Amino acid sequence: MDKRTEREQRMYDTLRRIAKEYQTPAQLQRSSERQYGLEYTEALEYAYENIQQLAGMAIKGMRRPAQQRQGEGGE
Repeated sequence: MDKRTEREQRMYDTLRRIAKEYQTPAQLQRSSERQYGLEYTEALEYAYENIQQLAGMAIKGMRRPAQQRQGEGGE
């Protein structure tokens, strides 16, 4: 697997994990004390920090893609 494919796979896996494994704010509000022993605001803060960490790990070592100029491939 080439590096570009590996990076795209890593980003996809991270986004899928965030989308599937993290509760919505409403779900977290209902279950945070029972599930984690935390008040809603604290549980939300931890979730936000975890999502930021996952995103950072997914893009580690990557450069921002260059923007295509208008008229080049696409639009």
